[in-house]
Amino acid sequence: MPRTKAQGMTRIELYVPTALFEEAEELSDFEGWKLAELHRVFWENGFGAYVERSNKRMINKRLRGKISPDTTNQGEE
Repeated sequence: MPRTKAQGMTRIELYVPTALFEEAEELSDFEGWKLAELHRVFWENGFGAYVERSNKRMINKRLRGKISPDTTNQGEE
C-alpha cells in the first residue's frame, strides 16, 4: 500500500455500495463528523465483524477436532 504523509499510517482503500455511502454521508453531516471519521467507522466495524467471524470459525474448528472420528463419519457410510 502507498504510504501517506502521516507518519506510521498506511493508506487503505475500501469499497462500499454507493447508496450505503450516501446514506452514511448524510448521517455523518448530521452528526458533525469529518469524512475521515466516517471512513474509520466503516473500517473498524468491518474489521470487528471479520474478527468475530474468524474467532467463531476457530472455536468451531477446535470443537470439531474434539469430536471422535467415529461420530464425524456416521452419515457418510
